[in-house]
Amino acid sequence: MSSSQVALVTGATGTIGRAIAAELGARGAALLLTGRRKDVLDDVAGKLRERGTRVEVAVGDVTDPAHVDDAVARASDTLGPVTILVNNAGGASSVTTSVADSDPEAWLHTLLTDTYGPYLFARAVLPSMLRRKQGRIITVASRAGTAAIPGAADYVVAKTAAVRLSENIAAETRGTGVAVFSLHPGGVVSALVEEQINRGLVPRERFPHPPEAAARMIAELAEGHYDVLSGAYLDVDDDLDALAALRTEESGPTRVLRVTGLPDEWHARPFT
Repeated sequence: MSSSQVALVTGATGTIGRAIAAELGARGAALLLTGRRKDVLDDVAGKLRERGTRVEVAVGDVTDPAHVDDAVARASDTLGPVTILVNNAGGASSVTTSVADSDPEAWLHTLLTDTYGPYLFARAVLPSMLRRKQGRIITVASRAGTAAIPGAADYVVAKTAAVRLSENIAAETRGTGVAVFSLHPGGVVSALVEEQINRGLVPRERFPHPPEAAARMIAELAEGHYDVLSGAYLDVDDDLDALAALRTEESGPTRVLRVTGLPDEWHARPFT
């Protein structure tokens, strides 16, 4: 990856976000990291700087337009125009609450974080990317966006929308030099998942992937090797070379392009 690449990574204080930042930094990109916890964000940035990575931070909430504008401006002023956007921030309010028993405020927070946030950041970086005819936007989505999961409807709806958002931006930017992807990062044991496992809500075997696997795939997409797949929803277990061999620039954006099918057990499977 060229040292001129500037990557903006949201949710950089989480398990997957840290791995993404480390991988992109190791490949030479300068980083603007965002997160809500200043102490954790500063710790992540400090460790990356010790490895020689250029890093700036912007503390705030991805659902706040002012924070989004500030983060993108800070990246441009201190590192250069954002060439890679990784929408990683996200989450769910619950994995055990039905729609009938749900909290409207919690629902709204999930939708804003998982869908509105990626929209705000994409909107903020796209004008510059389109002017320079170069850029890649990668949104960390989820298999939850392809299945009904009782107890997690807010997350399912939000991640479905995130996948569609990426697909739509890809269709709007086709032929401009901007590539857009959404990616299921695999089953990763984050702090929240660890809590759910300990409470007996989910089995540990459903989370077999290290966060570095998603980070490596995101870095490969960010390096431009698979721009022909712009618009695709991808899975961390997909074979990108095999997928790319099936596509041509002329065949246009694709909605869901996968080597492996979605396991049956993911459909309408409750967490309890």
